[in-house]
Amino acid sequence: MGITNANYFEDDEYMSVSAYKKFKRCELGGLTPWGKPSDAMLIGSYVDAYVEGTLDQFKDEHPEIVSTRGTTKGELKADFKKADEICKYIDNDEVFSQFMSGEKQTILTGNIGGVPFKCKMDSYCKGIAINDLKVMRTVTDSRGNYIDFITSWGYDTQLACYQELVRQNFGTQEPCYICAVTKENPINSVIIEVPQVYLDIALYDVECNIERYYGIKMGTVEAEGCGTCKTCIEARTETPIISLQDIIEGGL
Repeated sequence: MGITNANYFEDDEYMSVSAYKKFKRCELGGLTPWGKPSDAMLIGSYVDAYVEGTLDQFKDEHPEIVSTRGTTKGELKADFKKADEICKYIDNDEVFSQFMSGEKQTILTGNIGGVPFKCKMDSYCKGIAINDLKVMRTVTDSRGNYIDFITSWGYDTQLACYQELVRQNFGTQEPCYICAVTKENPINSVIIEVPQVYLDIALYDVECNIERYYGIKMGTVEAEGCGTCKTCIEARTETPIISLQDIIEGGL
């Protein structure tokens, strides 16, 4: 059976960007089951579903987004009313809507670093661009300067893998954009092109690590814990002793 929207998130022999980033944060943590999505994640998924045209299905699958008590019973909870505002914002922004007008949730498979890989793209304008939608808390600091949330959250890695699978399937190398919209009041938005050099570096990083992570996923390689994530903290039996120098130099 091929990969479809219905079975995309089932555990299988393919690696994905989300699985890769999970292993990169911590090999041991990468083996833990995916937890229940947070409200912040659900807000992003709500907007994704709207753009994709599957919002009614999303609402049916997530009744927890609707209030069940008080004067707001039967209405969307406050966070998801904001998600509705974001959807209207996207519709009313001509540039943002254009970037979101490509083929929705395009699934591709291929091979990266000798490992079977899959991806699902938010908006693929074939022959033009790969556009990924992000719903963010903010895209600026307290002074209004844009912040680098792209490399911080591994979105460069995500787009690099998308670009490589597009190349393998269609023989073209498309420019990549992060299309970010915020939950702020007022809502803010920005479209950021990720330069090719960043994508090349991110893809090289994946190619260097993915064979090991895939071995851990398939049970042929033993995972090493990072020592600081939730999974490692829960597993440890002794308090660690560390050096301030390690902290300052970024070793821990």
